[in-house]
Order: sequence, then C-alpha cells, then structure tokens
Amino acid sequence: IINMVSFTHNDISYTIAIPVYPVNIIVDHFVFMNGNGIQTPERLLPNNLTEMFFNLGDRVSGKNNWDASTPEIRDNIISGVRHTFFEFYPPKNFTMAGLRFKLFGFGQLFKQPAYHFTDNNFSANDVFGKEMEFLHERLYQARNTRGIFLILNDWICKRLSNCSLEEILKWNKLGKVLHEQNVPVSQQIKRHMGYSHKHSIRLIKQYSGLSPKEIKNIYRFDKVLKKISTIKPDSWAGLAYDNNYADQSHLIRDFKRYSGYTPGEFLKIKPREYHFNKVQE
Repeated sequence: IINMVSFTHNDISYTIAIPVYPVNIIVDHFVFMNGNGIQTPERLLPNNLTEMFFNLGDRVSGKNNWDASTPEIRDNIISGVRHTFFEFYPPKNFTMAGLRFKLFGFGQLFKQPAYHFTDNNFSANDVFGKEMEFLHERLYQARNTRGIFLILNDWICKRLSNCSLEEILKWNKLGKVLHEQNVPVSQQIKRHMGYSHKHSIRLIKQYSGLSPKEIKNIYRFDKVLKKISTIKPDSWAGLAYDNNYADQSHLIRDFKRYSGYTPGEFLKIKPREYHFNKVQE
C-alpha cells in the first residue's frame, strides 16, 4: 500500500490508499470512511468503477437518482457502475471500508457479468456468501486504517492467484484507450480487440457493465470533474471545446445529468467528490 491520503468533509474523515502491483491492475484504490453523519447526503457520481463497501457501523440508507427506491446498506454491498449519481445518508456512527475496481477489474476478478450490477446495489453476502461474511469480520476486528487496507489488499492478492494477469493487463490497456476522446469508438475496438465489432461490444459490456460509448461519455465527464476540482476554468465554452463537447450547453447538460449539479453549483457547494479529486491530484 502506498500514497495514503486523507481529507474531511461533512464531519466525515476519508482515507484513500493506492495499491501496488499486482493489486493495482484490478483495484483503483481502497477507501476508509469514519465520522458522525449529518443530514446532508453524500453523492457517489458515475466514474466507470464498480465499488464494494463493508459497513462497519450503523446501517446506511440511500437514494437512487434513477428511481424512487431507498436501499439500505447493511453489512456488505456491491455497487455497480452508474449512469447517474447515487446518494447515501451517513448515520451517527458512520464507519465503512471499501474499494473501487478499475473499469474491467470486477468482471475479470469475479468472472461475473458486470452488467447485472449496473445502476444497482446488491448485498455482497447474497452474491458471494460466506467469503464476504468472513472478510467483514476480519475488517471489523482490524486495529487501524492501515490494517483494514492490508486485509483488503491480501484478499485481492489471493483472488488474483486464480486469474490470468496477462488477460487482465490486456483489458486494462483497452480501458486506457477508451480514455482517448479524439478517436472514434469503432476504430479503438477494431484496433485493440481482435474480434468482430458486435462481439467486442458484448464483451466490453459483460466485463464493465456499460457500452463503449457510455464508458467514453462518463470518462469525458470525469475528466471535466477532475479539471474543475483542481483549477477553475477561464471559460466554460473553452472547457467544452477542449473535452469534445459540442458546445457549452452540451457540457452543462451532461454534467447535470451525471452529478445533479451544474458545473457552477459544483464549484460553489464543493461536495465530497470535489475534495476527493483534490487529494488525488
């Protein structure tokens, strides 16, 4: 584990840890959250990352932006990739550990069709059974934050022993290619997959949970999100142009759809994701 960084928002402390090889080919980062919840909800924004959380405190309620459901996070949860934001409401005793997988990481590690989890939260116990219960108990008994991260890191290492690292690295390369905004999706797939266009799209959706076009759109939004979290743009129109949006209105519509904020509101409110991007930079 390297590069542990922390920040506080809404009376909740967040600590992020970046893993090293080979765990970093599957996991983007680990996170630990602890504090006294307040009435202000916290938002999880679309980021092309499937997430797994282990609740070590009181039960947490949430709200999907795409429907009226209010799922409850009890012990362990798998949160699939999202087309829009998910809000959760931290309880008084809020303690949670988790990890965010890379784009194809969850599908590669668990050999589960990632699209089954898209825009949904599932009990990890229901999906993976006793393994999650034992892991949750180990995390609950950990003495400190570093101990929690090491337990999660060790768990991923053991699971990786049953995977082809060469295959995972190949998919990671495709994930990096999909970051490129100036090359059409069809050209990227043809160049890097080696399968028919139709079969390639099916595989990408199976391992990531989203279509290539949706992945690129969310990467574009995430790039803008990170940019304005670190430096205020001179011009929204210029920012739109630099990131392949048709115009300023297109950027604002996309930003609102994915986050619930306009870019200006995001900078004024400075929600959790703003601070998260600042410390990662």
